Amino acid sequence: MSQKIIVSVISDLVTDQRVQKECRTLHQMGYEVVLIGRRTGNPVRLEKMGFHVVRLRVPFGSGPLMYFFFNVQLFFYLLFRKADVLWANDLDTLLANFLIWRVKKCKLVYDSHEYFTLSVTKNTSRKVWERLENYIFPKLKNVITVNGSIASAYKKKYRVPVTVIRNLPYERMPEIRKGVVELPDKKILIMQGMGLNENRGTEEAVLTMQYLPDEFMLYFIGGGTMLTRLKQMTRDLGLSRKIIFVAALPYDEMMEYTRQCFLGLIFEKIDVTDHHRFALPNKLFDYLKAGLPILSSKAPEIELLINQYQVGDVIDCLDPPSIARKILAVAQDMETYHEWQRHTREAIRVLNWENEEKTLVQFMARLT
Repeated sequence: MSQKIIVSVISDLVTDQRVQKECRTLHQMGYEVVLIGRRTGNPVRLEKMGFHVVRLRVPFGSGPLMYFFFNVQLFFYLLFRKADVLWANDLDTLLANFLIWRVKKCKLVYDSHEYFTLSVTKNTSRKVWERLENYIFPKLKNVITVNGSIASAYKKKYRVPVTVIRNLPYERMPEIRKGVVELPDKKILIMQGMGLNENRGTEEAVLTMQYLPDEFMLYFIGGGTMLTRLKQMTRDLGLSRKIIFVAALPYDEMMEYTRQCFLGLIFEKIDVTDHHRFALPNKLFDYLKAGLPILSSKAPEIELLINQYQVGDVIDCLDPPSIARKILAVAQDMETYHEWQRHTREAIRVLNWENEEKTLVQFMARLT
């Protein structure tokens, strides 16, 4: 009989590619996988996964009460289900999983998608999450995270082994569906994903469009806490014809946009907190998969990959006129740009989930 693993995550199951890929790999390994998430109101239907999916109804869409009610519901769901392995994605699902692990003595995996406590901006909330992490983390035996910087920080703080499994895309690119998405014949800059939040350089991206000629456009695809402000800034600056907002899409549909763009932007504000300094966002690998060169701030993990594979450039500061000058310089040196494009195809042959999932298979083989 196959072992049963219950995977829980509080994010939107439709857009959380890391969780989907891990569950597919676990399913292919022979585990009976149950994925538990939250109903988010996203009208996009979740595609068939090949494993069981449960979406809990939580009466609040954000804030402390959302986290509280989700974990209460998750606790009672887990309490009355048999599982050989519990898999908690991020700190906001860890408490319920940890309590059940202590009761049932099954195996527990903690998958930290980011340095969670550094991502919390309110001091009071951050202190609550830090106390929770400080209590639970030293007791964990099976921990994974998304990059070496976060792994090193956790190892140093908690003296717990941490395995790095990056959130890389599948190498195969979806077939082009002609006519589904046709973007204007412009040099389109793009910022995508569900992390259009504070300190991600989204405001600077909007302001940069004032200094670029009409041959350039900017697309935001996805969601986040800055979206309302970005739309208001766009209207106030009279940039509605140059800046387009597209709601969160299923992955293959989003990539239809990405593959038609000119340059992928990643503007983490690395001087604000280590959360942004440690960043290795999913969009970086999605840009590479789409054949899109990258312009990024100097976050170490991002800069390392850009330089290693020669797939773009980094900027020293997020001053909008400086960003605009850099973008214009890229557009004027198309020989280098096409080299970067060619290198993206070489990079994705290495940086793909088909290679990365081997680490997951090895991790599961030594689970304790």
